[in-house]
Amino acid sequence: MHPTALWPLLALAAAPAAAQAPACGRTAEVALICLQADDGAKATLVRTELPARGGCAQAQVERFAAGDLDRPRSLALAAGQTGECRFASGRTLRVRLQQESGPLLGSCNADAATRFSMWVDGRKLIGGHSVRERCETASAPWSYRLEGEIVYDCSKPDGCAGWSGPDQTLSSLPVDTIEYPPDAPGPGPGSLERLLDRGPVCAEVERELAASWSAFDAFGRRPSPGPIQRLNAGDRQADAVLPDGLDFAYGGARVDEFDFDNDGRIDRVYSSASDGQGGWYYAPMLVLSGASAESFIAADGTNAIHAVPCQWDAARPALSQCDDLRHPEWSDRRPPTQSVPAPLPGIAGGDEFFRTRYTTALPFRYDGTTYVALASAGTPSRDYVGIYRPRPGGAREAVCLIRRVPANM
Repeated sequence: MHPTALWPLLALAAAPAAAQAPACGRTAEVALICLQADDGAKATLVRTELPARGGCAQAQVERFAAGDLDRPRSLALAAGQTGECRFASGRTLRVRLQQESGPLLGSCNADAATRFSMWVDGRKLIGGHSVRERCETASAPWSYRLEGEIVYDCSKPDGCAGWSGPDQTLSSLPVDTIEYPPDAPGPGPGSLERLLDRGPVCAEVERELAASWSAFDAFGRRPSPGPIQRLNAGDRQADAVLPDGLDFAYGGARVDEFDFDNDGRIDRVYSSASDGQGGWYYAPMLVLSGASAESFIAADGTNAIHAVPCQWDAARPALSQCDDLRHPEWSDRRPPTQSVPAPLPGIAGGDEFFRTRYTTALPFRYDGTTYVALASAGTPSRDYVGIYRPRPGGAREAVCLIRRVPANM
């Protein structure tokens, strides 16, 4: 016999009215309703639109004492929040909501989807499952219940069904040591790890990222008040025209002149940006090498023009093979995609780490040296920022790699 869902709806009407200014989402999307009964701990998750309460730093917790029976309690959870019920039997139930982390690609990219994860007694039963998808115009049926050792999905019109298979019991699942770490826990979600550090610039970059993970988002192009100077910041320009009939795949171009490759000569740098056009999120550059330290004078030679990050790919493709460049004579080509390899061995993604279609390249100067920050909207590198020092002839040197520990979902 399927469990029913009548008592949770009564608990919603009794949700506390007092509200504090939330630090996360303003509107709760899920109500976690817990009940302690003679036959054990029970809980239900349903959609809601109650005002959010509390912040994101600490879990919201409801505790049940022995004898506290048949009185449901509810927690209204917004994206970024965690709710937990602790029962007299020792059973714990934890639920976390999380929005897709930006930047977002594809349709409705201003309306991030929301996911949820569930842990019972430290064991993850559901990880990163949908609460609300992008482009949603009306709330879809959505409800989950915990009774005994089973989680039921009650979102389907034909009633409730067990979420996991009949052979999967709670005790058969391992404890999630990321969520419930042992005595020596690792870095927590949102903290930063400096995986590669080859100079003082790395500490300064980490300070800016700690203040805002989007600090090196090329679309901001805002002047920096600190020692890091963005080199294509400032007012927007009228679209610049690239040389030799070239054009970027999406988005207009601007042009700036500075010493890009740290050889003491002024280069001309064309840069573009697309924050979703054609499914791209990128900020490529086309660099014309200079021959003078006083002002830009075009240099001669086969290496006088190169594309970044395209030609930082391990294969060093020709310009005609760069996925982010276009030319009238290349209309029939099918270029491969490019990626800047991971700067350290053993990182997931390997040679296809910073994929150019989803990677922004932001040039900046620190202590008299030009660097380029690579940040990605796509996997596998969306929780990393890489810092590179350009070298003459289109070469580059990896200097920093900083990782943001993602939320455990």
